[in-house]
Order: sequence, then C-alpha cells, then structure tokens
Amino acid sequence: MQRLAVLREVARAGSFAGAAVALHHTPSAVSQQVAALERGAGLVLVERSTRGVRLTEAGRLLVATADAVHAELAAAERHLIELREDGPPTLTVVTFPSAGEPLLAPALSPLTAGRHVDITVIEAEPDDALTAVREGRADLALLYHFHLPEPPRGWAAAAGPGAYTPLLTEPFRLVVPATHPLAGRPTADLADFAGDRWIHGWGGPAEVVDALAALAGFRPQVVCRSSDYRFMSALVGAGVGVTLLPALALPERDDVRVLHLDPPPTRFVGAWVPDRPWRSPAVAQVLDSLRRRAAELAG
Repeated sequence: MQRLAVLREVARAGSFAGAAVALHHTPSAVSQQVAALERGAGLVLVERSTRGVRLTEAGRLLVATADAVHAELAAAERHLIELREDGPPTLTVVTFPSAGEPLLAPALSPLTAGRHVDITVIEAEPDDALTAVREGRADLALLYHFHLPEPPRGWAAAAGPGAYTPLLTEPFRLVVPATHPLAGRPTADLADFAGDRWIHGWGGPAEVVDALAALAGFRPQVVCRSSDYRFMSALVGAGVGVTLLPALALPERDDVRVLHLDPPPTRFVGAWVPDRPWRSPAVAQVLDSLRRRAAELAG
C-alpha cells in the first residue's frame, strides 16, 4: 500500500520531485519506492525522461487499483468511526453549484426528518466530482453532461466502479433584459440576437452558446464571463447583455425575461454512486429522494 500510494502521487505530480514534496520524502526515496514496485510487478511502470515521468499501461492499471483500494479504505475508516463513536450515519455528496438549491437541498431534507445524519456537501464541476468519488471522498456525485442521454464513456475510468442514474433532462433558455425589444416573444430565434452583447459561462455551457451561435451564422460578442449563474442573471437585468442559462439556474427576477428556443439545447443531469462493499445507508435514501425531486422539477 505504501508503494501504491507513492505511485499515485507520482502520477498526480508528473515527476518524482513533485511527488516527493507532497509526500514529504526525498526524490531519491520516491524513486526507490517506484523501483521496488516495478521489481515486484516485473514490469516497467514509469517511463523516465528529462521532462518528467509518464506512466506505462501497467502503471496506469496499478494507479487505478490503488485508487480503488484507497477509496475502500477511506469508506471503511468512516464506517469504523461511526461504529466506535456510535455516531450518526454520514453522507458526503459532491454537486455542481446550480443543482444545489433546486435539486439537492429538497432531496436532502427527508434524511434529517426525525433523526440526525451528518451531511457534507462539496461543490465541484463534473471532472473534480468524479475524482472525489474515485478517491473515496464522496458517497454520491451529481453531474451533468451534453450531447447524449448516456454518460460520457470516460466517466467510468474517471470515477472507478459505479453506476450512473439519469435524473433530469434540463433545457437551456435565453435570458434577456425585460426592456429588450424582443422580450415579449415566447420563442426566440437565436439569429435575431446576433447583434446583442453576450454574457458567457465557462466550460460546457459556453461551448453550447458558441455552437448554437455558429449554427445561427454569427459569433457572439462576449462582454463578460462568469461561473455564477445568479450573477449572470443580475448582469442581464442590469442591461449588460443576454445569456443562455440551464433550467435549474433560471432566475426569478422582474428585470429579466426567459425565452424558449426551438429546439432547446439540453444538458443531462444524473447521479454517480460508487460500487463498494460497504455503502452508507443514507446513499440509497438520498438517491430515491433525488429521483422524486427530479420528477417534480420535470413536471
């Protein structure tokens, strides 16, 4: 386990020196641990060069195994603490920010009715959320993705063994100032907003805007970027520009109007639950509660 932990850190840092800093070892000690692991495996695990190190296929296999073992030990450690201290069951959920208020909070409330559950919520985008699940830092992850209802193929490798539960198909809407000349339309043609200033998100949502604008024959004039959907709505209300927002993040403001697109771009929301021998009993409860809440939102 010690050598696997060293290999995990080498993979993360990309060098023996970087791993040594994180592990409070010397680079020589890190190199010796990896060499000992290679002798035991009978294979080269790390390709060394002046630019750093790169894992071989065998090295990546062992790192994935190390992640799985580390996650199992982390879950077992939490369970042992609960048994030793006779404390409440624990639950750690990682979620993307816009799902917190409309989806996750109502789903967590039944867990606290009549009994105490020690709940930790971590905000993270999907890539970091999958890492948290793989490393055993989270019992359940709320995620979103685009294009197809099925989750991306790379998620299984990123999160480790587990199961994906689809929850919600979430349309994007066009949000414009209440004073906009086209604010009274129920359905919008994106090409009519080619001359407007745009407020952009980051990552996937920004790519949705760029792709739709390209199909409509224009390149959006981006005047501001933000990852905070509430702030983006406030910017729209202040007349800074227009934006696309997912349904879970739509504002309730008098100074903006929400227009539909036909067909609407969508993102798919779901939950990833790791497959482990021991699982907090609260996981199944919150997953059922998430399904019910998602059905309410869809209705």
